[in-house]
Order: sequence, then structure tokens, then C-alpha cells
Amino acid sequence: MGEIPVYDSGADVVVEERWHDLLWTAVPHRIIYSTAELLIGWVPAGTLSVYATNRGLPETVGLTRDQRKLLALKSLHARASEFAETPSKLSILRPDRWCRINLGFDPHDGHFLGWYVDFQIPVQPTPEGLVTKDLVLDLWINPDHSWNWKDEADYETAISQGLVDASTRPHLQREAERVLAELGRSKAPFTEEFASFRPNPEWPVPALPVSHAWNGSSWAIPAGWRAETTAH
Repeated sequence: MGEIPVYDSGADVVVEERWHDLLWTAVPHRIIYSTAELLIGWVPAGTLSVYATNRGLPETVGLTRDQRKLLALKSLHARASEFAETPSKLSILRPDRWCRINLGFDPHDGHFLGWYVDFQIPVQPTPEGLVTKDLVLDLWINPDHSWNWKDEADYETAISQGLVDASTRPHLQREAERVLAELGRSKAPFTEEFASFRPNPEWPVPALPVSHAWNGSSWAIPAGWRAETTAH
């Protein structure tokens, strides 16, 4: 079993995604709980993150969001743009798992929205936090434990175009079976305790280090737009 660093409660940790060794996303997480086998991070609505996106570029005119995403992964033509996160989310990351599980909460009243299972390469430590690679396929689980796949066609397209290695398929099949078995047993994080999570209102919003923030030195792709909440 792999291990990840243990962080102090309240620390800010960056969860990165990289694509062909390029920084592709950077999201700051406020540490709620941390061991070598489990990290629970809080990302409240309004947290400023940076994502690679090709939205608005000439070659994306007329494309759907999913088509744009696959084109960006293939061409590496994108801009590192700043976004204000929404909804609020509690992220569950484990070093031996091929997914992260995000619990979504309404930013206005804290109402639990459901679980979003994001299939990815198992996380590895970096000097600023953790790094992974998104594998396109996702699973949405409603509060009543009903569920449905998301982006299945995009995952198959990504494999056929060589964007995602076909060797990931058995890993994701086993991971999905494991997640759904945990859901069936109401095993954490598929519990009322997690679904009723409420943050301390005095917690500050997590922030990216300067290197990973908009126009920071860690970004090799050009800077794009800034979030509307950011002072220009």
C-alpha cells in the first residue's frame, strides 16, 4: 500500500493534475484530516483554483464542452485560467485508490448534493501537496445512493485516440466495483456523518502558493482569464 505525507490540520495543500508533465489543474485544499493512508480536504465555494482550458480559443467554436476537453488534451493548446470553485466540496484522497471522491455541498445553505467519483491515477506526493492525472471517466451518486456513469463515451474516445492508456481499463473496472460495494455497505464516505459535514465558519479560504496561482512560475502554458471575484 502506498503512503502520502501527513499534513497538519488547517494546512493548505495543492492537489495538482498533470498532463504530459504539464501542470493542468491546481486546486488548494484545506486539510481536515490527514494520515499516510487518507487525506480529507475542504474546498469551499469561492476558492480560487487554476485550470487549463481552451474555452474561447478559435478552434473550439461550435464544440461541446466534452469535445473541447478532449481537444485540449490532444493538442495541449490551452490557457491556465482562474476559476472560483463551486459548489463547496469535501475531497477524499487515498494513495492506493484509482479515484478521488468529492462530496458536494450547496454553497448557500450547506445542503448535501451527492458524491462525485473522479477516476484518476493514484495520487503521489509533491513539494506542494499531491499530484494525479484525470482519466476522464466519472461516476455520480445521489444522496439516496442511486447512481449513474458520466463521460463513458469520452473515456472510450480518449482511449481510441491514445489520450488515455487502455491498460487503465481493468484498474477502473476494479475501482468502480470497489466503490459501489462500499456504497452498498454504506461505508465511509457514503455515510450520514460525511453527508452532514459542516465546516467551521471561521476557517479561512484555502489559497494556492504564488507558483501555482494564476500566471505563476509552475505554469508552462500561457495565462488565460482571471475569476470575476479577483481584483485586477
